[in-house]
Amino acid sequence: MRAMFGTVAATNSRGSRYNVDVDTRGSRPHLDLDPGAVIRRSTTINTARAEVTTNPLQSERVQSPATSSGQLDCVVIEMGTAELTIDDVRLAYASRGDFVMIFLSPLFNMFFFLVFAACALDHTPIQAMFPSENGLANIVAKSGTDAVTTVTTTKFSNMATHHDVFPWLTNTFVPYTFVKTDYNGRNLSTPDLRRVNYVHRILGAVEFKTYSAPPRPCDVVDGPLGAMYAQCHDFDSPVLNSTFYIDAGADPETATAVISAKQASGAWLDASTANLHINLATFNGELNLLCLISLRVTFQPGGFLQPIYQTKCMPSDPYGTSYLAAPLDACVLVLWITTIWMELREWCRGHRQRTGQPPKPRFCTLWRAVTWLSVVSVAVYFAIWTALCMSVYSPTFAADLTALETGASSSQPQLLLVDIMTRLKAMGYLTLSVRIAGMVSLGLLMFRTLSSLRFHPHLNMVTATLTASLHSLVPFCCIFVICLTAFVTSGCLLFGERLLQFSTISRSVITVVNMLFGQFDLAAIFAVDYNIAFTWYWCAMVILFLVLFNMLLAIVLAAFDHVRTVTATKIAPYMAAITELRRLAGPMLWPWNHPHMMQLGSFAESANTGLSTAVTSALIAKQLCVTDVDADIVLRKTRAFLAIMHILRDSNLNDDDVNGEDFVGEGEVAPTSVDVSELNERLDMMEARLEAKLAAMSVNMAALIARIDAKL
Repeated sequence: MRAMFGTVAATNSRGSRYNVDVDTRGSRPHLDLDPGAVIRRSTTINTARAEVTTNPLQSERVQSPATSSGQLDCVVIEMGTAELTIDDVRLAYASRGDFVMIFLSPLFNMFFFLVFAACALDHTPIQAMFPSENGLANIVAKSGTDAVTTVTTTKFSNMATHHDVFPWLTNTFVPYTFVKTDYNGRNLSTPDLRRVNYVHRILGAVEFKTYSAPPRPCDVVDGPLGAMYAQCHDFDSPVLNSTFYIDAGADPETATAVISAKQASGAWLDASTANLHINLATFNGELNLLCLISLRVTFQPGGFLQPIYQTKCMPSDPYGTSYLAAPLDACVLVLWITTIWMELREWCRGHRQRTGQPPKPRFCTLWRAVTWLSVVSVAVYFAIWTALCMSVYSPTFAADLTALETGASSSQPQLLLVDIMTRLKAMGYLTLSVRIAGMVSLGLLMFRTLSSLRFHPHLNMVTATLTASLHSLVPFCCIFVICLTAFVTSGCLLFGERLLQFSTISRSVITVVNMLFGQFDLAAIFAVDYNIAFTWYWCAMVILFLVLFNMLLAIVLAAFDHVRTVTATKIAPYMAAITELRRLAGPMLWPWNHPHMMQLGSFAESANTGLSTAVTSALIAKQLCVTDVDADIVLRKTRAFLAIMHILRDSNLNDDDVNGEDFVGEGEVAPTSVDVSELNERLDMMEARLEAKLAAMSVNMAALIARIDAKL
């Protein structure tokens, strides 16, 4: 293309020529291009400053330094989207649904996430469970200091030997569980009996179970040590030894007498006892909760006694006490079915487009897997929730509670108690499973919501950064696990005999990880051995924290910088396309509400497939019987809509456009792949640039010779 004053001729890839008006007035000549012009390359031939303005869809400015007036840049222009074919219009018309889905899917996924979160919180009323569980635990499993005075009693967490169990039961557990009088010593009324702390109504009785370790030969059998210790016990395989119940209506004296009799026998807790389990089921009518608290005392082979307790609460009437439970369940069901329908619809579309072959590869992606896993997890959540509701509303459970309360089956009360406790334990496990399933579902729905935001370059940066850093994080995790294992094992060897935090490998892992985040009792290991603890601690902090954690940060930052660079190349055409579509179609970005656009789409649908006829303003004006101005507006809307759909599809459907494969770290060599067409295009560009440089040199030489001749 030759540049001159007045007019510049431009040729596109299809061979069509366009005249570009050149305004040379002022110090910045201006080139007005036809809509859709794309600047491919430009060279400078010692010209005045020139500014080239293209269509807002694909705008680019090229400026050259000013040297002498009267000459312009040599600009090579390709009209990449100057023409539309019938197939292009048909594609734009068929992309209406995809356009709506791309923009509405984030809203749908976010709504699904919020509704399911509300449903999970309604099914698990934490605001009611917290005061109920903590109120029951503070009374039944009291904790306190180790200080012993004349008025203190043994607390659950302060027990250290077999002997401490009986003072705790008779002086702390029984007086606060089997209550007959108020704090003034007055007898309680009948409705207030069988209650813990006035609100927790005991169901049936309190269950006591002991597990014994079966005897086994000791490992040391020869020599004097074997004679000293003739028999050992298998604490790893305890068996049930005894079970008894104390009725909830018993007074403290009766309950204490039962415990004292067990103590006097000397056989209830002995050297072979491995576990003591105390289970207490209650009903809180104020909060409509069924609670099961389990007190467990573990007698370890080394003589160490470990008391722990666990409290589980569940709604006694899930759908009777909450008016939002059923509507939220119905809403989640509708959203769940809609999600499956959308995914199956997408799969069928890909299958139809490739008949006789598997679905499109873009369907079998990581984000599709996340979507289907979220669907499965929600289904599992409601399956467990249904099982829990069936247990709560079971007629057998209600009949057992009624019979136990009225004494209708006094001939076999223990069987009723066993059945009730078994059901409550199963309901407790189901409640825990519901919470875990809800947690997994919320996590998957969160990732699904993030995946639907990939069409926007800025919103996709977090997801793209995680994807881009995966390839570097895998080897880093291997190195980190090896180093972590070394310090976990060494910490267990050095401090495990004195500190509970390092007594087992699992506890040691948690302790070392907490140490990396600053949650660690440094004085505890210094009390074991200062020199060894000092060396171990600082070696762990230098290697795990200062080196590996900063390496992890460097990997993530490098991936983020790479993603930001790629995003910067995408945001310009994306925002240009959005701006153009908003200018033509309004803030809703929907040009198809105009009847002329629908008529053009119907015309393209009725035309022959594969027709390469160019769609021009004249053709549109003829087919739609509109003016040339309206036809030009329709053409520009169609072109803008098609351009933005190409950008949205590339950003939303290509999962590997920003990943670890094209992320090249420092010192690495990027993999190469040869594309013949791209190589030829680059060679053509290099040839054009070389010719332009030679032409520039010729012009400069001619100007120099002319100036020399003028001076001579």
